[in-house]
Amino acid sequence: MRFTAIDFETANTSRSSACSVGLITVDDGKIIDKYYHLIRPEPLFFDPMCVAIHGITDRDVVSAPYFHEIWPTLLEEISGPLVAHNASFDLSVIRHALDECGIPYPELNYFCTLVISRLTWPQYPRHTLDRMAQHLGISFNHHDALEDARACAMVAMEACTFHGVDSLFDLKQTCGLRIGSLYDGGYKACGQPRKR
Repeated sequence: MRFTAIDFETANTSRSSACSVGLITVDDGKIIDKYYHLIRPEPLFFDPMCVAIHGITDRDVVSAPYFHEIWPTLLEEISGPLVAHNASFDLSVIRHALDECGIPYPELNYFCTLVISRLTWPQYPRHTLDRMAQHLGISFNHHDALEDARACAMVAMEACTFHGVDSLFDLKQTCGLRIGSLYDGGYKACGQPRKR
């Protein structure tokens, strides 16, 4: 089982305003690599509500690379499918940022641990990352991109253990997960089984 968990924080309500990114690479059930970087959004505008959540300000990113400058490095760091908690947000950050830069989407599969958590532990009333971490005994510093990516990776591994599978792709058979994909010109969302 090899995958890369990813998390973005944004400067404002625009999905293209990534201001930090965290990546955690997992192989054979172990975290083998981590990557964190600040990103300078364009325009350089931070919504006070977003700052209150993650604590990053315009002063922190003034000398950080723009998204298009850091994107080649991010692609090199991604190994296996991407995993994110509430992947609809993090993958939309990637899509919107690439759209603004005029860069085509890469070909990759992705998984959402929010969806996986709902399918795996339906007894819990809420499946946000902080609640799932609490249920599973995972300690982390919420809204730090690297810490969120690490917690997400651990939720993914716990779900595979619960279902007795060696790969996230096996969740398609065990719980009906629809695997997400990103490709040049579009995407398919990761989701729960479609109702017949």
